[in-house]
Amino acid sequence: MTQRKPLGLLAAAAALAVALAGCSAGSGTDKSAQPDRTLTIGMTSDVATFDPAQSQVGGPNQYMLPVYDTLIRKDDDGKLVPMLATSWKYTDSSNTVFELTIRDGVKFSDGTPLTTEAVAASLQRFRDGKGPRATGLAYVTDIKAVDAKTVRLTLSAPDPALAENLTLVAGMIVNPKADAAALTSEPAGAGPYVLDTADTRRGDVYVYKRNKNYYNASAFPFATLNIKVLTDPTARLNAVKTGQVDATYGLAPQVAEAKASGLTVITGAGGWQGLFLNDRLGAKAPALAKVQVRQAINYAIDRKAMLKALALDQGEITTQIFAPGTPAYDKSLDDKYPFDPKKAKELMAEAGYADGFTLTMPQLDSLTPAAYPIIEQQLADIGITVKYVPATAAAGVAQFTADTYPAYMLVWGSSNNWLDATQLIAPTAAFNTFHVADPKITGLMSQIQASTGQKQDALFKELSAYVVDQAWFDPWYFNQNAMFVDSKVKLTPYNYAIMPPIYNYSPAD
Repeated sequence: MTQRKPLGLLAAAAALAVALAGCSAGSGTDKSAQPDRTLTIGMTSDVATFDPAQSQVGGPNQYMLPVYDTLIRKDDDGKLVPMLATSWKYTDSSNTVFELTIRDGVKFSDGTPLTTEAVAASLQRFRDGKGPRATGLAYVTDIKAVDAKTVRLTLSAPDPALAENLTLVAGMIVNPKADAAALTSEPAGAGPYVLDTADTRRGDVYVYKRNKNYYNASAFPFATLNIKVLTDPTARLNAVKTGQVDATYGLAPQVAEAKASGLTVITGAGGWQGLFLNDRLGAKAPALAKVQVRQAINYAIDRKAMLKALALDQGEITTQIFAPGTPAYDKSLDDKYPFDPKKAKELMAEAGYADGFTLTMPQLDSLTPAAYPIIEQQLADIGITVKYVPATAAAGVAQFTADTYPAYMLVWGSSNNWLDATQLIAPTAAFNTFHVADPKITGLMSQIQASTGQKQDALFKELSAYVVDQAWFDPWYFNQNAMFVDSKVKLTPYNYAIMPPIYNYSPAD
């Protein structure tokens, strides 16, 4: 299955892959350790747990990656490269037996050797933990440490995103000696840093010190890493302008001010922004059970106006949940729902909602706050009264993976079609919060799972077309992520993550 080639990258993929294949877990350049250097990052949200088995991806990754190496890593070009596993492959023609070769000489932060038995135990704990990303190993039926170098995963059916999931929380290996209850606040991994629990103030700042047992410390030049929780966009910009943090995530309308203040602005391909119309069964908002209503919402929101107002035209208009350049993406689908309030009203009437209805959604101001009044006005124009409920960044992703809200605005970033499908539209998907089981979607996913090459690509396109037609979502555009960086730090862009991982930071001098 081909994957999207990320846009706007500055790193040299070939050199990076060669370096990583040898021994590095960093960005592939030789970074001399500097015992007195500190890096401080301003983060958009807090972290709920340091237990990979109970963690989401996205924002929590920033807090987890310093303390947990993953089995596989995704480099700046989106290529899967070695980390705790030096190699991996399917050993059978049906792609249901997957073997990883584990790196020699790795220790957990307490000095315990990282063995194949420890890897197998961590993977099994993740699979059986029923956490928000447990679906990442849903097809794994058996996990075995074959010998001192090899871990074997046996699957019940092919999983096109298995290796990709091992770059995320599923691939974060937990020390078998760890107290499971303590993992919420005390991580136990084999990453380049350890969490300094004495200096850490949860909800404010998380302090990390170099892991003296890390196998490749020179790849991480900062002796201390601080992650400061800054949920307010203005506060984040002010913090980097005044030197409280070295780098942080910024919004498009802030770019001019950031540049005028002498900050470096680093951009990379982002995810799609729009509405998740999750209550497709009508459990809390009966109108959303009608496909005409969901389609009406797609016609009612002016995508071009959203892109201009929220991202200063820095992005690509879309109606799709699958990223440009991936097998599922079909450019022609982006013309499916032109801005047409008249058409939207006709569909509302056809669905029996000519007089409209009330739709309750959360309002999270750390996510492009300017969007909320536009949504409210444009949906009001077709008879939908939006009632916002205040939400907080401190509540994290969990508030979006519960069945609390029939719809909400969110940003989703990924370039792996199967991972997107299993997280967004499968009946068990974490973000299919009302667990809608559409026979057409499940049927297509079963065919995709059993296919490869061009046949699989064609099926992905068919899946995308159906999801767009059924208006399960109301995507507006694929955005460009922006990072504001001070003069002390050099940052390499990284696509699809709201903020680049720790591997991408180095001193400017």
